[in-house]
Amino acid sequence: MDALRAHGVDADRFRAAWQSISNGALIRAVEAAGYAVLVTNDKNIGDQQSLAGRTLTVVALPLNRRSAVMARVADIADTIRRTAPGQHVAMTLDGRRCVRSLVGGLLVEAEWPSVPPFAP
Repeated sequence: MDALRAHGVDADRFRAAWQSISNGALIRAVEAAGYAVLVTNDKNIGDQQSLAGRTLTVVALPLNRRSAVMARVADIADTIRRTAPGQHVAMTLDGRRCVRSLVGGLLVEAEWPSVPPFAP
């Protein structure tokens, strides 16, 4: 969390109570707690849960290995700062940032500028 804060992103640890709930309940709980962004390594959450009309954004990292995530913290912070409510952003191992959102009921897919690849 301190690493993200050092890059200008206000961050908190994942609450223990959220570890065993379903993705839909997790999104509702995180949003109800007032968070704007959920950072996860669950790459399927965007396919399983609609973020349409939500104030929450989901940023999915390609892995959860601490050393690899810490090496990319500046790029993760940049990604978080670019987000808008209702988006699902998937950061891929090769550094692509794929963004999906519903606009006027239509799925809109885009890519933001790539970042350096994550070390697997």
